[in-house]
Amino acid sequence: MKKTIILLSFLCLSFTGIAQNESNWRLVYHNDKDGNTIEGEIENLIKAVRNGKTIRIYWSSQRKNDKTKKVEHLTEAKFLTILSDTIVFAQIDPIIGQIPDYDAQMVRLNENLEWFLIAATNGKSDTMVRNTITGEIIGHSLIPFELKWFIKK
Repeated sequence: MKKTIILLSFLCLSFTGIAQNESNWRLVYHNDKDGNTIEGEIENLIKAVRNGKTIRIYWSSQRKNDKTKKVEHLTEAKFLTILSDTIVFAQIDPIIGQIPDYDAQMVRLNENLEWFLIAATNGKSDTMVRNTITGEIIGHSLIPFELKWFIKK
């Protein structure tokens, strides 16, 4: 009986910690792919950046010919920039290139490729792909992303 109570107490504390952890993030700003505000105030995001808050960004994409095929991404910003007191840019750590395989329901690594992103509240996000063996830049383009910006409470 004593072991059961201890186990139940541990489980309750664990689930409470998980629930509290999920509520440690708050959506502070949401922009569409053209940089228009969907939710929140850009001033609150800028204030959070200036105050050294940890920022996470979220974006998703879907196939043009099949909107049910969708991927979602979430990562912490590693380098933040405020331009002209009105636009926030967030650079993420480079990642190994990946390709969603919707039919197999998995994401595959793309060998020898590294992907870079600077996300932007004005919709002008910059992406680049680099070959990790040769160092050659094999893709570089502006991609309009709808983004959600979260701050750690």
